[in-house]
Amino acid sequence: MATDKKNNDVFAGIAAQRVTLRDAALIEPQSPTLSEKMLPLDNTDARFPLRPARKLDTPPKLQRELERQRRKHEKFLRNLAPAPEETRITVPLETFDWRIETERDRGDFAHTLAGQGSWEAVRIPHYGAPVGKAVTYYRTRFEVTTAMMDRGALFLHFKGVDYKAHVFVNGAYLDSHEGFFAPFEVEFTPHAHPGENTLLVKVENDAICMGNTSWGADGKSFEGDKIYAATGPGYDDPEVGWHHCPPGMGIYQDVFVEARAPLFIHDIFVRPLVEEKRAEAWIEVWNCGRYRQNIGLELSVYGQNFRATVFRDRAFPISEAMGPGVNYLRLSFDMPTGRLWELDAPWLYQLQAKLTDEKGRLQDISARPFGMRSFQMDEESEPRGRMLLNNREIRLRGANTMGHLQQCVIKKDWDQLRDDLLLAKICNMNFLRFTQRPVQPEIYAYCDRLGMMTQTDLPLFAVLRRNQFCEAVRQAEEMERLIRAHPCNIMVSYINEPSPNANGNPRRHLTRTELEGFFRAADEVIRLQNPDRVIKPVDGDYDPPADGLPDNHCYCGWYNGHGLDLGRLHKGYWQHVKPGWMVGCGEFGAEGLDPVTLMRTCYPKEWLPQSAEEEARWMPDQIIKAQTGRFHYMWFETRHSLTDWVAASQAHQAWITRLMTEAFRRNNGMNTFAIHLFIDAFPSGWMKTIMDVQRQPKPAYFAYREALKPLMVNLRTDRRAYFSGEEMTLEAWICNDTNEVPPNASLRYHMKMDKKVLQAGAAGAAIQPCASAFQGMLPFRVPEVSKRTQVTVRLALLDANEHVLHDTAVSLDVFEPVGAMDRTEVRIIGSRTGKAAQLALELGLKRIFSGRILANEVLLIDDFAAFRKLRKPITDAIRKGARAVFIELPAGAYRIAETEVNIEDCGMGAVHFVSRDTGHPLIDGFASDDFKFWYDPTTDYPTPLLSAPFEAAGWEAILKSGNGAWAGAWKPALAAAEKKEGQGGWRICQVHLSGRTEG
Repeated sequence: MATDKKNNDVFAGIAAQRVTLRDAALIEPQSPTLSEKMLPLDNTDARFPLRPARKLDTPPKLQRELERQRRKHEKFLRNLAPAPEETRITVPLETFDWRIETERDRGDFAHTLAGQGSWEAVRIPHYGAPVGKAVTYYRTRFEVTTAMMDRGALFLHFKGVDYKAHVFVNGAYLDSHEGFFAPFEVEFTPHAHPGENTLLVKVENDAICMGNTSWGADGKSFEGDKIYAATGPGYDDPEVGWHHCPPGMGIYQDVFVEARAPLFIHDIFVRPLVEEKRAEAWIEVWNCGRYRQNIGLELSVYGQNFRATVFRDRAFPISEAMGPGVNYLRLSFDMPTGRLWELDAPWLYQLQAKLTDEKGRLQDISARPFGMRSFQMDEESEPRGRMLLNNREIRLRGANTMGHLQQCVIKKDWDQLRDDLLLAKICNMNFLRFTQRPVQPEIYAYCDRLGMMTQTDLPLFAVLRRNQFCEAVRQAEEMERLIRAHPCNIMVSYINEPSPNANGNPRRHLTRTELEGFFRAADEVIRLQNPDRVIKPVDGDYDPPADGLPDNHCYCGWYNGHGLDLGRLHKGYWQHVKPGWMVGCGEFGAEGLDPVTLMRTCYPKEWLPQSAEEEARWMPDQIIKAQTGRFHYMWFETRHSLTDWVAASQAHQAWITRLMTEAFRRNNGMNTFAIHLFIDAFPSGWMKTIMDVQRQPKPAYFAYREALKPLMVNLRTDRRAYFSGEEMTLEAWICNDTNEVPPNASLRYHMKMDKKVLQAGAAGAAIQPCASAFQGMLPFRVPEVSKRTQVTVRLALLDANEHVLHDTAVSLDVFEPVGAMDRTEVRIIGSRTGKAAQLALELGLKRIFSGRILANEVLLIDDFAAFRKLRKPITDAIRKGARAVFIELPAGAYRIAETEVNIEDCGMGAVHFVSRDTGHPLIDGFASDDFKFWYDPTTDYPTPLLSAPFEAAGWEAILKSGNGAWAGAWKPALAAAEKKEGQGGWRICQVHLSGRTEG
């Protein structure tokens, strides 16, 4: 595979951006100030026996739960409204001839209209290459019957064409449409004739505003005017089509011919007004004629998934005649006993509209489902940005989506579409972010019926071309028209991760001030179509602040340090935001490789090792667009088999999913977040998904489900290891995303070692509605051990009948007490306040700063200039048996032990992990994750372990790492190493040890 295709990682590069703080008023939310409350302990749990609840944590359990949820939600998928009389004749167009434009087409379009050239038969929906600037043609023949002609008006309806469509019928040009997601239609009545007719659709693609670098040839950036971001249905091609949704093209939604009356219902939107116990029917009537016509209109409202008739055939007098083209009507009606659309009870109504002409003759009947629900964002009272569903506060917990739901629609696999949404609900999600694009209407319809809220994004990423300002406003209006009738869709966003300073190119792109002008224009057209729409202008802001809810993306558990450091996040800090507002995190996550069985079944063979020898050397870089091969150095040890690579990457993904999600749950200021991503659309498509394309859950799925439990207990600790005799204090929390507080609830907790309860206790639970509440500290005494041992601390929430509502546990390592050091003296080459002197002091060593250097000494060196002055006596002492250890040298080129040592800063920021997989005797007994996420008592939270690894030829590794940039190849590097000389030796240790030997 070509190197550029593997390493041309535009999306990692975008994450390399640092947020520009344009407004001095932005604040960095601090970690919460906690009370000093200590929860009581007993000696045993005999009084308070704690039996953990069963967890849904395996694929078989998930399958059983999915079957249960299918049965539970079956009633909401019904359509019990009476079927309206058919007034239209609809003929689907499913088979077309297709080809890519040739030079002949460009010079002789009559040749194209006539169907000349070499064509390939395709079925609609059809989507795929070419990516970038390209033209393709679709051609088909269809029958128009006399009955169709007699209806009076003939239309071609396209539910979605990507990207520009130009429509010709029987050689006549009819109309064009730009934009991939919106339906459009054209009347062709004057050009039709009974019998066979010909349709030709010229489809144009372009590069996107942000540029096609990630999908372009030879790493070149192809910029264009296509309003598209970076997610879509994808297509079945392992080189390009699988990976992060390339901007392909095609007629990717249904096409049909429809015969209608010349006076027909063009659109229906039912605006629910829950607080007023009524609704408004916004009905658009289309008049194909030249003259105004009087009409009659009758409405009926039925239950759709429950049996009810609110009213039937109620006449609504229309005093104004309908002019040519579209006419807008607003009709109000009472809904005093309406069933609300709720997440657990998504009740739907159906409005049916019957249109007659001035003589009372039936012209058209149209139906539209709707839900009675309200969704608001409170931007008046502080904290601003609180969200309310049906006047009750709600917190949005969900996932980003890419192509998996869209592929279900393309394949018309409705059972899989249903199951995918149920899998989200089982995972305790309550919303999906349709990331960076509106999706097909069928997806919204299923979300309506299954009670899944959605956020829809306008397809803009990073920038908007200056010349596309008006087109983007027009498409914002189309987006709202597509989604406004669906109760599931509660919010829209305009742009993903806008770049500061127009991505450095204001000659082509809107500056931030101009972009905010676009936001205001889009607000106007959207609220013209739906006055109640909640708008979050930006998802993942690199150039804050924006109007409305602040949203920042955060990949600090994968793109190391992205947004803020992982330890600070875990402690309770957040990125700079506007004061007085709730906040959101629209994306977070980490990569987890696909299972080996899926790889072997679906991947191209050249991506995978074909022998045991190849497997031992294999790296995930062989998988196009995979990031694990490069970024694993920051998080886990290099593996030497497919099975181990998969297990390690999935374990890290699950760990970071739990850590970050629990931190978000404890943060009362964060009321919306979405993991990136949910389900993959293709093998290896974008492996940050927590479920693969075959719907096999990765461990992160279960970790996310557990961390999203609406009412849950949570344990937080900054330390993962303790020594015998210490006191460990863990924070106990209750996180409640519901508005309910179970009465007389209580907490139970214990510490266990070797299946034996050492300490236990109970306390009352202080639960807050739709909030997280600190309960107190658990002050356990660390048991005495003679060897490394693991203890488990468990916390549970019980109801008044002592049934476990939720429980959680953390496992911690306990080490035997540290004995006396072999050497009581150490020579410091550096200042009395430097890192070397500090480390020696923490270890209880006697420090020597002057005098003759002896052959049996250990030297700690943190000042290379001081070392240079003493190089000869130090070298002589080492040859006779002394040992010199360089501590945390700054980046630079050094000469040590006649070797060139090159120290470089970490290319993606200081890291929280170094590998002990070296075979060096000094690391005997250490486990693979022992040098990971270390507590720092100077900050009271974990801080990075390594800032500057090094290369030194001929040195033996003690601890190792890797280094590289956001894009491009990475290479192994050393974190600690030694070189023997004479009877002694040299060591370099770049791991941050001083100031943190406490834990």
